[in-house]
Amino acid sequence: MADKIRSVLRLLRLYARMDLNWVLQDFKAALIVICAEIINNLTAVSGILLLAVRFGGAGGLTADEILLMLGFFELADGLCYMLFGGFNVLHISRRIGRGQLDHMLIQPRPLPVQLLTEGFMPVSGSGGFLIGILLTAAAWIRLQLAVTPLRLFLLLLYILCHILLTLGQSFLFGSAAFRNPAAGEELSTLILDLNGRLGRFPLFGLPRWLLGLLCTVLPVGLLAYLPSLALLGRLSGLVLALPVCVATAFALAAAGCFRAGIRHYLQYSCNRYKGMGHRS
Repeated sequence: MADKIRSVLRLLRLYARMDLNWVLQDFKAALIVICAEIINNLTAVSGILLLAVRFGGAGGLTADEILLMLGFFELADGLCYMLFGGFNVLHISRRIGRGQLDHMLIQPRPLPVQLLTEGFMPVSGSGGFLIGILLTAAAWIRLQLAVTPLRLFLLLLYILCHILLTLGQSFLFGSAAFRNPAAGEELSTLILDLNGRLGRFPLFGLPRWLLGLLCTVLPVGLLAYLPSLALLGRLSGLVLALPVCVATAFALAAAGCFRAGIRHYLQYSCNRYKGMGHRS
């Protein structure tokens, strides 16, 4: 076990160095990409935040509470992108639908280890994560939230749930590309874009059936809205465990579907190979 952990850490260090080299070899181009990512993330939160400021709140939350919710989303989503955003690991349906899984199957590393390490982009992919830290800290200070062990535990737990939900949905729906590569190539992108559009909105006031749907089947409410309510102390009891249960369910379902897809791929392969899989 210790050897496996050291191997994973070595690979993470390798991909971190590769990411840094990409930035240093063409600093101007890298700076443009990083700034564009930061602007994109700020634009995504500014509309909701400005509306909340203008009308003194939105969806049952004050402007500062909206800021906390948006900060949490950017923090968790930015961390997920920083860990798995490279080489289309997060957008796994592209790798599958383009027939590029062969790149991974011939490597002398287990497939799970590759998926765990290949997407690491701590330099070029850290824009959203850093914005999330700043927004969350600003909201925390403005709301004068006490820094307690329970609140910090919930923060870390729900960040992990956000990552598992994002990966779980991407791999679950993206696994359809094993059997329909042409139609399924962008399925992961579509579900991630949907999460990005809906996951930043407060859901207060929706009918109960719709709120339940958005916290289970299509769990956009668990990406930031419910965790922010928990951090604000507005939730208690079993509902605090809902993100954990749903994230675990999606992760297990995604693992099962992906394994079944791998078996299908090993038997039938894919005739849509595109050689641009590992590109800078």
